[in-house]
Amino acid sequence: MNEGNKRKRIRSLITEQRQEVVGMRNFYQYKGNQNQTFHGYLRRYKGHRLQKKGFASRSEAEKHLRNALNDIDAEERGEIRCKPTTAQEAFDIYRRKLDIRGRDKAQQYRHNVNSNCKVVKEFVDRFGPDRLIRECTEEDLREFYQILCFKPTLNQNSAAVFIGRVQGMLKAAQAKKPDLINWRWPKLTVKRKTDFERRYVEMNEYKTLVDVLLDPPLAPSRREERKSLWRDAGDAMQLLRQTGGRFNEILRIRLNQFHWSKGEVTLEATKTENERDIPLWGTIREIVQGRIREGLTDDVYLFPRARTETFDNAIGRAYRKAAKLAKVNYGREEGFTAHSLRHTFITHLMEITGNDAGTVMKYSGHKTLESFSIYLRPTQNGRILATQGMKSVGHFLGTFSMQAGNAGDAGTEIESVKPLKEQQVAS
Repeated sequence: MNEGNKRKRIRSLITEQRQEVVGMRNFYQYKGNQNQTFHGYLRRYKGHRLQKKGFASRSEAEKHLRNALNDIDAEERGEIRCKPTTAQEAFDIYRRKLDIRGRDKAQQYRHNVNSNCKVVKEFVDRFGPDRLIRECTEEDLREFYQILCFKPTLNQNSAAVFIGRVQGMLKAAQAKKPDLINWRWPKLTVKRKTDFERRYVEMNEYKTLVDVLLDPPLAPSRREERKSLWRDAGDAMQLLRQTGGRFNEILRIRLNQFHWSKGEVTLEATKTENERDIPLWGTIREIVQGRIREGLTDDVYLFPRARTETFDNAIGRAYRKAAKLAKVNYGREEGFTAHSLRHTFITHLMEITGNDAGTVMKYSGHKTLESFSIYLRPTQNGRILATQGMKSVGHFLGTFSMQAGNAGDAGTEIESVKPLKEQQVAS
């Protein structure tokens, strides 16, 4: 290398070192293909060559350079910096989570996922796909709820459900992205007035519908197929009522979930990750063993049709047709659905156990009292016991007020209570 090149190399190194020491920012502007003005920067910092162009203004270039410098400083300190999460990225996280869960569920679940995600995507588009999800507030949720309520195809209950789905997206994004770890995502509480799920199914309604399912009238065609399907529907309805299981949990129950020696059946939750063991009470044992004897099971499932994705819909149609024949109010206003049997099971257990929430939650699979609270309601027996208990407290307090009788009553005068004498306590 000749002397002139050495001098140029030395000057270049000195210039780079000065840039690092002084913190000099090399911003420049240039013309684009259509004679537009763009800005860029070229900078060396702590051994890194930072270069970027294509900014519409100098302030954008400065902001980008500042973030790049902060990333280098954070890496030097051992910190992990990540890109802030946008609304579109939050939606993608939520959609992928539901798609993975739907792989081992029925076709109806995946259909519902697609329907729900369309509405959630509508919220993302209104909010702004490129906006940071951290900017989402309760006002954004309330505004979207109001928009949904005014749609002719939706009611307030459906709008409330979709708001819950949007909040589920926010929660899923927080669990996945490190930049949201300390984010308090907004929550909007809207009241739902359920038409079916929380309806208590009376015993005569339940018996009438099961009788028709197990002994269906002759059909004009495909009699054997209809009888076989309605037998599945009748047995499933009995298990729904006696276990409190969810629809998909019972329709896809496997034979190895029945533990005959322990006298229990394990229900594998589909909505949550919580499993629970239910005693083989009532006629559960007779129903299952009867199906095994009659060859209505296979080597895996209690209901072999569970292998088909349309099994849920077929059972649902059987319930509606049987209810119409039995003149039972099923699936209509003020009526009940298959999920109402779960509500009936839990409500019945609460009554016969004296509101023993711990025992009932063990059998229902609820993890928290918050989710279980819809089943907590005052009872007549509870009001009687509360009144009796408070009367006893009033009587106890009345004995210390020189008046015999309950607190609040006239009572009769009694002798003054002698003061307690001081007694020496042994040390």
